[in-house]
Parts: sequence; C-alpha cells; structure tokens
Amino acid sequence: MGHGHHVFFGAGPWQIGAAVLALACVVGIVLWLVHRRTVASDGLTPMECKSLPHPHREILSMLRQHGGSSMQSEIADAMPVRFEDVADALKELEGQSLIRRQWDSEKNTYAVMAT
Repeated sequence: MGHGHHVFFGAGPWQIGAAVLALACVVGIVLWLVHRRTVASDGLTPMECKSLPHPHREILSMLRQHGGSSMQSEIADAMPVRFEDVADALKELEGQSLIRRQWDSEKNTYAVMAT
C-alpha cells in the first residue's frame, strides 16, 4: 500500500503559465498577420482600393500614411488636380465617414484627418 501522491497531470504551475503565454503569443501573431493582409502598405483596405475613385484613394492614403491631421490646402498642393476637385473629393470622403474635417480659423482652412 503506497501512500505516495499520484500525479495525473505532470505540469506544474510554471508549465501551465508558459503554455498560456505561448498560446497568447500565437493568437497575437495570427491577428497581426490577418491585419497585415487586410491593409496594404498604402494604408487602404482591398475594398477601399476597389470602390474609391483614384483621387479619393490618393487623398485617403496620404492622410493615413501621414497620421494626425493635414491642412486641406496642403493636400490640394500635393495633388495634381484643381483645388475644387480636391475639396469635392474631401466632402465625399467625409460623407462616407472615412475622414473628418475641422475648420481652423487661424489658418483659414480645414484640418483633415482620417478616421
């Protein structure tokens, strides 16, 4: 008659913790890879690339790559189209909730940021 302890699960607390940490790392890597495949290097999703017209894609890509906000006048200067066309594109992007514009009275132009 043995009075020893029978171990049915040979893992100690540190092994369980290591397994949980490893699982969390695997889940994190998978999520990162999925995100990386859905957003291209230009900052646009595949759906945005297909559905947005060229000037809209360029503006949205520029804003996302820049990060933060840009002045509407700076965006217009960087685009090879008329200022009015840029303003119209920005209005449409704002209507689709892809960007947000806020009037900057000191600079007399809109501050534009991607949402």
